[in-house]
Amino acid sequence: MNYYRMAAAIKYFTCSRHRKGHGIHSPFVFDFINTVLRKDIPGERKEVILRIKKLMQNSQITVRVNDLGGGSASIPSSYRKLSDISRKSSVHERYGRVLYNLALRYNGQNILEMGTSVGISALFMAIGAPGSKIISMEGCNNLAEIAKKNFSRGEVQNIDILTGDFGNLLPVVRDINFRPSMVFVDGNHRKEAVLKYFAFLKELIPGDSVIIFDDINYSFEMNEAWNEIKSDPQVSVSIDVFQMGLVFFRQGMVKQDFVIRY
Repeated sequence: MNYYRMAAAIKYFTCSRHRKGHGIHSPFVFDFINTVLRKDIPGERKEVILRIKKLMQNSQITVRVNDLGGGSASIPSSYRKLSDISRKSSVHERYGRVLYNLALRYNGQNILEMGTSVGISALFMAIGAPGSKIISMEGCNNLAEIAKKNFSRGEVQNIDILTGDFGNLLPVVRDINFRPSMVFVDGNHRKEAVLKYFAFLKELIPGDSVIIFDDINYSFEMNEAWNEIKSDPQVSVSIDVFQMGLVFFRQGMVKQDFVIRY
């Protein structure tokens, strides 16, 4: 049981506000609440993703997983059921909605994902932004192959997977001049690694961009990383929705931090 996460949840539900946008004086954040947090995914598109997610969560296939973590020594290989992997790592439908609606906003622009797993979060983004090119990074080759099959099941063709250590792959992305306007970071729970990724990504993204960090309340060090990230002077707006933390880079905005009930 993750006692830190339980305590963080109590604090979040005590301090979070503005579930429907009431009292928000920022037009940008008010719009975010209504068009990203509260707007549902069209039925047919959502059903495609949820069908694939259910397939993964019911699968008894055993997969050899070699988790590279966040750029240091790899964790020893282990065999895990695909159902267990999917239940633990696949984005919840509620937060998949956030990814879908944000991707819809950035449709036509590049999107980067760090942590493919079985590909559910990438599907939310790819179906939301069919006009975007998406690069998804995964440390485990076997999971990357499963994700590719799921992309075929979802009939999406705008995702490329890069496999390997994130620390090695980020320079590759830079060298091919891939500048993402939207980044989803979900592949590491270590403060040092997350902050290194953030420092690199700040130099990679263009103006008017967003970086989403998953599991910001997973542990004390993840929350420390989040607090440092949102305090960065280049960040215009930060939004905490408990599971995810989002930082926006927009010129001309007064810096503000929000904890939104979701």
